Amino acid sequence: MNDSLEIHVFGPLKTNFDPGARLSEDTVVKLPFVLNESVEQLLKRLNLSKSDYGECFINHTIVNNHTDFVPKNARVAIFSRGMLLIDGGLYLKKWKD
Repeated sequence: MNDSLEIHVFGPLKTNFDPGARLSEDTVVKLPFVLNESVEQLLKRLNLSKSDYGECFINHTIVNNHTDFVPKNARVAIFSRGMLLIDGGLYLKKWKD
């Protein structure tokens, strides 16, 4: 199995990766794993600036320190800036287009 990252993108940020993305559909970006890559470096690799994104999660845990390393086969979630998370971020209602 190849080591990879699964990046789930939420909100209007989706159009950075798929211009035709609908807010109500899943947008998943898969990237190769890079050893000792920090969250900050991953976000740069995705060409995202701090003004583009809001909360980030790795394996369902909120990222508090962007210098932390991203583990192999991680599930990363990136939310658009300004999105409000419901129930501590554990549940998000589907957006309507």
